Amino acid sequence: MNDITQLGLVCTSVCLFGFYAAYLYGRRTKSFKWSKYFMIIIWPLVSIALLIFMIDWKILSLFIVSMVVGTVFEYFLGFVYEKTLNKRLWKYERMSLHGYTSLLSIPLWGVAGVVFWSIGKILGLQ
Repeated sequence: MNDITQLGLVCTSVCLFGFYAAYLYGRRTKSFKWSKYFMIIIWPLVSIALLIFMIDWKILSLFIVSMVVGTVFEYFLGFVYEKTLNKRLWKYERMSLHGYTSLLSIPLWGVAGVVFWSIGKILGLQ
């Protein structure tokens, strides 16, 4: 493995650990605290910043596009599902956009896009 692939593997591992920590935090508590949210999201964002500076600035555009596409897709899917089947798959309560998506989940969509890109790079799909 070359150095960039190893860096991508480390950053992807950090991001996945951050997602797992967010999952455990969500299951454990019913109350929301900004300090805990910040501590969960900071490690994936730091690893993305490291990838941006070490590999290429194009990762920043991938991050932004993933944020926009993921948020729009989540909102659209939730809206269409509710209007066609009269049921909600999920409902956000904190910083919600009509209950279909949340402003708090927007950075996670960006991180997910970069993680999937990085996994594809590691597996040699690109």
